[in-house]
Amino acid sequence: MLLKTLVWLVLIIAVLSQPDTTFQYAYEGLYQWAAKMVPTLFPFMMISSIMVYSGADLELGRMLSLPLKRIYKYSTYGLYAIFMGFFCGFPMGAKVVSELCENKKLSKEEAVSLLGFCNNIGPAYFLGIIIPMLHACGYQNTLPFLFGMYGIPAVYGIFFSRRFAKTNASPVITKNAYQNETREKLTLTGCLKKACMENTQSLILLGGYVTFTNAFRIFLDFFRLSDNMKRVLSSFLEIMGGVQTIYTGTLPPQEKVLWIMTALSFGGISCLIQTSSFLEKAKLPLSSYLKSKTVITLISFGYYTLLLYIL
Repeated sequence: MLLKTLVWLVLIIAVLSQPDTTFQYAYEGLYQWAAKMVPTLFPFMMISSIMVYSGADLELGRMLSLPLKRIYKYSTYGLYAIFMGFFCGFPMGAKVVSELCENKKLSKEEAVSLLGFCNNIGPAYFLGIIIPMLHACGYQNTLPFLFGMYGIPAVYGIFFSRRFAKTNASPVITKNAYQNETREKLTLTGCLKKACMENTQSLILLGGYVTFTNAFRIFLDFFRLSDNMKRVLSSFLEIMGGVQTIYTGTLPPQEKVLWIMTALSFGGISCLIQTSSFLEKAKLPLSSYLKSKTVITLISFGYYTLLLYIL
């Protein structure tokens, strides 16, 4: 208890010692949330929640079963979670998995297995912001980077799914009691209202986490680090602002791309905190997710080093 108290005292002293700089960092985090996260995430979050409440997630999972069932050894709902996680991006992967687990549509074991690879940076953010950065750094062929961003987690997921299939009987998904009850009680208007209220609350929480985490970039200023090192470390703290600081720094283009892509693979401490807020509701462990993220990040770092410096 004493140690925790001392840690919080250090945090307060750090903020009070440089209030203007802390304010600027917090403002940057708040701006990133309002300008990029809200308009990018909210539509996807609404659609996903409505699909879960209305039972459309089961139908989509069945549609995906034909092309994906032989690749990923998961249930119909599991395939739906993979699709939403890769298509909509972070933190939708964690939100969808935890939502399905909370509603008894996924077992805890299957949910933990899925979380290992289907909660990545969204393609909308990657195509709209990262691809232009790669072009500006001199890399016109972006297919190898697309594979690194999404292919590595996808391949990792294939091995993860087979390990899950060996140790767990794949659940038979039926229209369970929860789904029938939801269809009887929730009209489209009811689905919209419930989804809007829950997702607005989730977005506000995400904004708080991003602002809070970004503010504590102030700690990097207390160490004798080079400006570029601070920029790289800040990207592992909060990804959106951190990537931008690497891009505007003075590192050679190769190093910029290496650290931007590696940081994106990890997602940052802020992403971990945001993910934990969704996992907590379904009582899913953050430790398993962190282990998988660390493995994928190390594999990605090796891949980008090989791609940029050898090939």
